[in-house]
Amino acid sequence: METTLEFKNTVYHLERYPETKDNSLKAWSNAEILALNYLEDKKFSHYHIFNDRFGVWNCVLKDKPVKTVWTYASQKKAVQKNLKLNKIDIVDSSFIHPLDEYGTIDCALVKIPKSLELFELFLAKIHKASEENTEVVCCFMTKYFSTSYLKIAENYFSDIQQTKAWKKARLLILKNPKKELINEKKFINKISWKEDVLHQYYGVFSSKSVDIGTQFLLENIKITKDEVKVLDVASGNGIIARELLKLNENCEPTLVDDFNLAIASSKLNLPENKSTFICDNNLLTLKKNNFDLAVSNPPFHFEYENNIEVSLELFSQVKDCLKDNGHFVLVANKHLNYKVHLKKLFTEVTIVNSNNRFEIILCF
Repeated sequence: METTLEFKNTVYHLERYPETKDNSLKAWSNAEILALNYLEDKKFSHYHIFNDRFGVWNCVLKDKPVKTVWTYASQKKAVQKNLKLNKIDIVDSSFIHPLDEYGTIDCALVKIPKSLELFELFLAKIHKASEENTEVVCCFMTKYFSTSYLKIAENYFSDIQQTKAWKKARLLILKNPKKELINEKKFINKISWKEDVLHQYYGVFSSKSVDIGTQFLLENIKITKDEVKVLDVASGNGIIARELLKLNENCEPTLVDDFNLAIASSKLNLPENKSTFICDNNLLTLKKNNFDLAVSNPPFHFEYENNIEVSLELFSQVKDCLKDNGHFVLVANKHLNYKVHLKKLFTEVTIVNSNNRFEIILCF
């Protein structure tokens, strides 16, 4: 796996976090390097960075004040890991939650995320913090280009330029933030579910309706009155924990998700006095042998990458968190063949129901 980047006569060591066995992956893309090349003769005083997944921008721009808008706990850890690896001081206050105020932006660097809604949330927040000369440098690999990039950008900026392609990457340069008032959105989707309405921030998985895999899980899930300590892994907007609370009002759900906007969404949907919310990419901080029941609709992709390594590691950690008589219920796409992996961890693994796409797996 390539881990050494030479840029402008300086060598950087950049590693992926979480670690992966896929040697074709690396911790930076040509799109991010193209953005850095563009900045070479610019004289911006400071930078706000969006979607720098592993910290290449943080490392290369080390001599300038940088604010990193982090969206994933794993992203924040990856950036900190690579800053440390390159002997660059880590300032925790330089990390901003996407819903926070950004201050004044001189230059924003955005690696355009797969979620167009998240891209719009970024641009709206950037626009709010912009001054007349603010510049936004958006990068992407050309194979992922969508005309929606331009339509979203036109809502907030008057001058939009697209560069020529370089090594299958391209930039959108946004200038002249629009001065007319824009009705400020709360960037929250409302999702109907039975007689309920769920709320979730832009960018959280399945923005128009409850994901069909989750629906299948909810049709099959059960909880007894004795199952009080409940762990919801990759909890998204919190709908699974919310439904379990309806089935057992005495249960105490702990929701864990890597995405901070998912955790913020679940706080909109569950009573905070009965629930614990944790933004993290693993379960290592949780008490061992503590939970009666664990539930999950686990992820197997991040942005444009399909990868089950993260889920398999989570399964092992779920096992450690469960009481001796606890059990784990998950929904998964059939083609992932999770049952084979789960049998290495649990004494009994049973497919309790399935349809043409999904299976419900019960583990003891």
